[in-house]
Amino acid sequence: MRGARRRARDSVPAVTSDSSSSAPPGPRPAAEHALPRISAQSLLGPEGITGPGHFHELLRSATRQCRKLVDCEQARVWVARRGGRRLVARDFPEDGAGTQPQEHRLPRGEGLAGWVMTQQRTLRLGTGEPPPADVKGARPAFRSALVIPLLRRGEPFGAIECLDKRGGDFTDADFDRLEVAAESVAFALDYALLYQEIERRALEKEVLLDITRALASPFDLEEVIEEIFKSLRQVVDYDAAAIYLVQRGTGVLEMVSEHGYPTGSEHAFELQMGQGIVGWVAKTGESVIVPDVSTDKRYVAARPETRSEIATPLMLQGRVFGVFNLESEHVDAYHEGHLEMLAAFAAQAAVAVERARSARDLMERRRLEKELAIAREIQRSFLPAGAPSIPGFDLAGTSITHDEVGGDYFDFIPVSETRLGLAVADVSGKGIPAALLMAGFRMSLLAEIRNEFAIRAVMRKANSLLHESTERDKFVTAFYGVLDWRNSILIFSNAGHNPPLVMHRDGTTEHLLDGGLALGVLPDSSYEERPIALREGDVLVFYTDGVSEAENEHGEQFGEERLEQVARENADRPAADLLAAIVDAVVVWTGERGPSDDLTLIVARKTGPTP
Repeated sequence: MRGARRRARDSVPAVTSDSSSSAPPGPRPAAEHALPRISAQSLLGPEGITGPGHFHELLRSATRQCRKLVDCEQARVWVARRGGRRLVARDFPEDGAGTQPQEHRLPRGEGLAGWVMTQQRTLRLGTGEPPPADVKGARPAFRSALVIPLLRRGEPFGAIECLDKRGGDFTDADFDRLEVAAESVAFALDYALLYQEIERRALEKEVLLDITRALASPFDLEEVIEEIFKSLRQVVDYDAAAIYLVQRGTGVLEMVSEHGYPTGSEHAFELQMGQGIVGWVAKTGESVIVPDVSTDKRYVAARPETRSEIATPLMLQGRVFGVFNLESEHVDAYHEGHLEMLAAFAAQAAVAVERARSARDLMERRRLEKELAIAREIQRSFLPAGAPSIPGFDLAGTSITHDEVGGDYFDFIPVSETRLGLAVADVSGKGIPAALLMAGFRMSLLAEIRNEFAIRAVMRKANSLLHESTERDKFVTAFYGVLDWRNSILIFSNAGHNPPLVMHRDGTTEHLLDGGLALGVLPDSSYEERPIALREGDVLVFYTDGVSEAENEHGEQFGEERLEQVARENADRPAADLLAAIVDAVVVWTGERGPSDDLTLIVARKTGPTP
């Protein structure tokens, strides 16, 4: 190392205030040679590097000894950090205790220290002499300066900066002593940095091994992410962290966990692909280091304290499904080494998070399937086991449930010895909420039928109960009629439901529209009721919109005309066969995709005169 420095000194002379000082210095007074020298052993101590905090103690010792060596007011040892992009130095208090060290930062190549590292030459300035014109960035106030680069394997990695020589300017003897001292300081720092790097690598491997073991355990998603955050903090400092996952199907970024973000910043997490730094990483699949977020237009402010950010994608099989994001309150806090570590964590986290998310989704699906199975069983219990047998009529009914629990309902309700209630209804919405609402409607309908014979009163009270007990966007369309089989009369009221078809034997068709609004829409709706006479050969078809609105592959609906056509073609067949023909026609119409809603039907045929 000394040979490298000598060669650098011989090839490029030091810049000084005296042009003659670049020549070999003459004899020195004995008193000057008697000044103390700095050795690497004195800096490292008798036990060498003893822990991660020793590096700062080494800097403290080197700074203090350099200050004494050349008898100056201020000495700083600058070291390249952050992957070489920044120079860092510390001012240590004279007594070594009490006041905390003050850290100084410079971009590489700026200041007096940056200049000597770039030029790889010593800088000596006397009182009143300006620094070279190409010194960039901030310059400390000083009377005189002596700055020497620190070399590691022939490359500059720091500098010793001594300012304001007591009693005059820095001499050639100061120059020589500091140059020799720089070799010992460089050796000690090189050793300490190498030790730090070995320790860091060992810690990283240990942490990665620990996280691999931990993530192999059957944690849920929240536990997996918490374990990742806890382990990562051991090797990378951060003030805020978040993991985002790309929602399947929508592409929206969902923040599933965070540390260090203030309350009320939730709006900043509602990101789309390509939005913000996180969205950019999710869209491009590339990692990013942002030294200063205030200069990056992609940054979405979530923490006023944040100054720098680092983010890397979570990937599996070449697909980005999330983003790992860290933020710091210091400018330029992250470098390529941090990114390498974060990427290693991301690779481990990607497998664990995807596994945990898949397990969570599977458990959720199983839970939902169980709930749907229970709801389907409850719904089936509401439906009649079969059609009743009444004189002069042939009846059939069915409700074929789609994949989800639906809100369709039909029923045959005994009203009296000669009267039978016919009900068909459909609840807005799908799933368990619709099934629960339908259960409530059925209970209210049966209760009112027992108390009232007037159909309009039954519908009015059922409407009032539904309006009181449901949300405003929920309603029920329903058709309720009472078949007086002795007199061959159907008395009905239609509450916003698909109008049933009445196909008379003479070829005419009638739609049963009279009634009122859907149930639950308004609190005080009134309903009409109307009778219709039935003759031998007449056919009635009651249905829900799952029949008429069933779509084929081109988006065309089955419609009432096709329904009537199929019904007429099968009008002379038994009610059960006619019903099956309609269902078959709808299934054929929808093709491979199949029906997208429940298919609910009642068919009633007037088969002959009443005995």
